[in-house]
Amino acid sequence: MKKPIIGRREWFSIPEYGVDWVRGKIDTGARSSSLHATGIEPFERDGSKWVRFKTIDDLECEAPVVFVKRVKSSNGISLERFFVEIVVETLDDQEHVILVNLACRASMKCSLLLGRRALTKFLVDCSRSQLLGKL
Repeated sequence: MKKPIIGRREWFSIPEYGVDWVRGKIDTGARSSSLHATGIEPFERDGSKWVRFKTIDDLECEAPVVFVKRVKSSNGISLERFFVEIVVETLDDQEHVILVNLACRASMKCSLLLGRRALTKFLVDCSRSQLLGKL
């Protein structure tokens, strides 16, 4: 299958969380991807670890936890983060399952950051933006 070419910023929707469109930053220097989340609260459901959180536009979400790991942010602070899988849809109507960690990105321009692990599904042209379409 031919990999889509994306730019340094693209639009993504997360239908399962009710997120219509959010601008995503493509970061080849980051290992993992990150989704804006606040009020992160772990809980158990049927013997499995889950997490409850609010995401873009204060939408309330729940997801099974894939794993928990310490992640060093761009400012050098290392914090434990919950990793969950999400399905993102692109403006060219493609769906991609990506692993994201949950972190407050309120001070960032983009609520979604795609790191190297997610970028294996794409080719990146860092000289351009919104190659899959504009809103």
